Amino acid sequence: MAAQAPGATPYIFKASMDTYASLEGQKRESPAAERNKGYILEVLREYLGSEAATAAAVAAAAASGRRRPVILEVASGSGQHCAHLAAGLPAYDVQPTDLTPELFDSIAAYAATTPPAAAAAAAAGAAAGQSGGGGGLPNVLLPPLVLDASSLDWPAVAAAGVSAGSGSSSSGGSSSGRLDAAAVLVINMCHISPLPATRGLLKGAGTALRPGGGLLFVYGPFTVQRGRHTTDSNAAFHASLQARDPSWGYRDVEDMKEWAAEAGLETLEVREMPANNFMLVFRRT
Repeated sequence: MAAQAPGATPYIFKASMDTYASLEGQKRESPAAERNKGYILEVLREYLGSEAATAAAVAAAAASGRRRPVILEVASGSGQHCAHLAAGLPAYDVQPTDLTPELFDSIAAYAATTPPAAAAAAAAGAAAGQSGGGGGLPNVLLPPLVLDASSLDWPAVAAAGVSAGSGSSSSGGSSSGRLDAAAVLVINMCHISPLPATRGLLKGAGTALRPGGGLLFVYGPFTVQRGRHTTDSNAAFHASLQARDPSWGYRDVEDMKEWAAEAGLETLEVREMPANNFMLVFRRT
């Protein structure tokens, strides 16, 4: 069962944790998340899942005073990605966040009902000091945190939230007071939020990630070469987004790289993904 921070507010998990059917009823389903979660996990495993990468992340977490390395997911939405990634990367704790608290029951329900592989359950449960048998994912840190990526203080909010759950979570508090995350992940946020959310995400990642190796993964549709859409359907979707809200729309890969560099992040990779999406990978220097 996923860990719940003691006395956490304002989130209240309404469903009975003993009733699987009730938990299922709390879930919100995104067909796009269901389609792309496997591809996204593959990329994260390449960067974080090797024995060497895991050992480095664990050592860095210990140096910061944490028991386990943390992946912070910004804009977790339904919680499908969070649960899938936690099951696939059992050496890491995953902290979900979103701007919308109404999604938190869904996030918690996916964490509580997603079965980890036997090895994942043993590794995460042992590190958390849990005996197992409750099902779900012990390496999803609950409650989810309310986080606004456009706010300049979101790294401090995230660090305080993760540390507040240290009594029952497996990560523990950081001796530095910083988040020092092994990774920050955001999926399909940049094009459906105002530009300050994207700029704030990149700027904040420059302090939220652990120095000298923390990774930022940004997934979604982007333009290339200063505004060129990769398909006609992407151009049409961008136009529909701007008709809905002029502050929304596709960001450009080159702009993302420049804004990341301003925040002390180097670009490691711009990877083409299925369905005309990209994964942008940055590292804190």
